[in-house]
Amino acid sequence: MSEPGAQRVGVLDVVTFACEIAMLVLLAVAGWSFANSTVVQVVLATLLPVAAAVLWGVAMAPKSSRRLHNPARLFAQTALFAVTGALVALAGHPWWGLVFAVAATATFAARSRTPE
Repeated sequence: MSEPGAQRVGVLDVVTFACEIAMLVLLAVAGWSFANSTVVQVVLATLLPVAAAVLWGVAMAPKSSRRLHNPARLFAQTALFAVTGALVALAGHPWWGLVFAVAATATFAARSRTPE
Protein backbone atom coordinates (compact mmCIF):
# COMPACT_ATOMS: atom_id res chain seq x y z
CA MET A 1 0.00 0.00 0.00
CA SER A 2 1.37 3.43 -0.85
CA GLU A 3 1.61 6.34 1.53
CA PRO A 4 -0.88 9.21 1.22
CA GLY A 5 0.43 11.86 -1.16
CA ALA A 6 3.02 9.52 -2.68
CA GLN A 7 3.40 9.82 -6.42
CA ARG A 8 2.85 6.78 -8.57
CA VAL A 9 5.78 5.80 -10.79
CA GLY A 10 4.81 4.32 -14.13
CA VAL A 11 6.73 2.58 -16.87
CA LEU A 12 7.17 5.82 -18.82
CA ASP A 13 8.72 7.46 -15.74
CA VAL A 14 11.24 4.62 -15.45
CA VAL A 15 12.11 4.83 -19.16
CA THR A 16 12.60 8.62 -18.98
CA PHE A 17 14.92 8.19 -15.99
CA ALA A 18 16.84 5.51 -17.91
CA CYS A 19 17.22 7.98 -20.81
CA GLU A 20 18.65 10.58 -18.44
CA ILE A 21 21.19 8.09 -17.06
CA ALA A 22 22.03 6.87 -20.58
CA MET A 23 22.70 10.47 -21.63
CA LEU A 24 25.24 10.89 -18.83
CA VAL A 25 26.94 7.58 -19.63
CA LEU A 26 27.07 8.33 -23.36
CA LEU A 27 28.52 11.79 -22.72
CA ALA A 28 31.25 10.20 -20.60
CA VAL A 29 31.99 7.67 -23.35
CA ALA A 30 32.11 10.44 -25.96
CA GLY A 31 34.37 12.58 -23.78
CA TRP A 32 36.75 9.69 -23.26
CA SER A 33 36.86 8.97 -27.00
CA PHE A 34 37.75 12.52 -28.06
CA ALA A 35 41.32 12.56 -26.76
CA ASN A 36 44.47 10.46 -26.72
CA SER A 37 45.86 11.80 -23.45
CA THR A 38 44.54 10.02 -20.38
CA VAL A 39 44.35 13.28 -18.45
CA VAL A 40 42.27 14.94 -21.17
CA GLN A 41 40.12 11.83 -21.48
CA VAL A 42 39.35 11.90 -17.76
CA VAL A 43 38.62 15.64 -17.84
CA LEU A 44 36.26 15.37 -20.83
CA ALA A 45 34.60 12.19 -19.55
CA THR A 46 33.87 14.04 -16.32
CA LEU A 47 33.14 17.53 -17.63
CA LEU A 48 30.57 16.62 -20.33
CA PRO A 49 28.19 14.67 -18.06
CA VAL A 50 28.60 17.17 -15.21
CA ALA A 51 27.74 20.08 -17.54
CA ALA A 52 24.66 18.21 -18.79
CA ALA A 53 23.61 17.32 -15.23
CA VAL A 54 23.93 20.93 -14.07
CA LEU A 55 21.93 22.19 -17.05
CA TRP A 56 19.31 19.51 -16.44
CA GLY A 57 19.16 20.24 -12.72
CA VAL A 58 18.63 23.96 -13.25
CA ALA A 59 16.25 23.99 -16.22
CA MET A 60 14.50 20.64 -16.34
CA ALA A 61 14.49 18.93 -12.94
CA PRO A 62 10.98 18.55 -11.49
CA LYS A 63 11.82 20.38 -8.25
CA SER A 64 13.90 23.17 -9.81
CA SER A 65 12.71 26.68 -9.01
CA ARG A 66 13.80 27.70 -12.53
CA ARG A 67 12.27 24.75 -14.37
CA LEU A 68 11.24 25.54 -17.91
CA HIS A 69 7.62 25.04 -18.87
CA ASN A 70 6.59 22.99 -21.89
CA PRO A 71 7.10 23.39 -24.81
CA ALA A 72 10.37 25.20 -23.95
CA ARG A 73 11.44 22.34 -21.66
CA LEU A 74 10.79 19.73 -24.36
CA PHE A 75 12.75 21.84 -26.84
CA ALA A 76 15.69 22.10 -24.40
CA GLN A 77 15.57 18.36 -23.70
CA THR A 78 15.46 17.57 -27.41
CA ALA A 79 18.40 19.89 -28.04
CA LEU A 80 20.41 18.23 -25.27
CA PHE A 81 19.58 14.77 -26.64
CA ALA A 82 20.54 15.87 -30.16
CA VAL A 83 23.86 17.28 -28.94
CA THR A 84 24.53 14.08 -27.00
CA GLY A 85 23.70 11.97 -30.04
CA ALA A 86 25.94 14.10 -32.26
CA LEU A 87 28.85 13.91 -29.81
CA VAL A 88 28.48 10.15 -29.54
CA ALA A 89 28.37 9.87 -33.34
CA LEU A 90 31.47 12.06 -33.68
CA ALA A 91 33.19 9.87 -31.10
CA GLY A 92 32.82 6.94 -33.49
CA HIS A 93 29.49 5.45 -32.45
CA PRO A 94 27.01 6.85 -34.99
CA TRP A 95 24.29 4.23 -34.47
CA TRP A 96 24.39 4.61 -30.68
CA GLY A 97 24.11 8.36 -31.10
CA LEU A 98 21.19 8.13 -33.52
CA VAL A 99 19.29 5.51 -31.54
CA PHE A 100 19.76 7.43 -28.29
CA ALA A 101 18.68 10.80 -29.75
CA VAL A 102 15.55 9.35 -31.38
CA ALA A 103 14.54 7.11 -28.46
CA ALA A 104 15.12 9.77 -25.79
CA THR A 105 13.30 12.46 -27.75
CA ALA A 106 10.33 10.17 -28.41
CA THR A 107 10.20 9.12 -24.76
CA PHE A 108 10.29 12.68 -23.45
CA ALA A 109 7.76 13.83 -26.05
CA ALA A 110 5.39 11.11 -24.83
CA ARG A 111 6.14 12.02 -21.21
CA SER A 112 5.45 15.71 -21.86
CA ARG A 113 1.92 14.80 -22.96
CA THR A 114 1.08 13.14 -19.64
CA PRO A 115 -0.06 15.17 -16.62
CA GLU A 116 2.51 15.84 -13.93
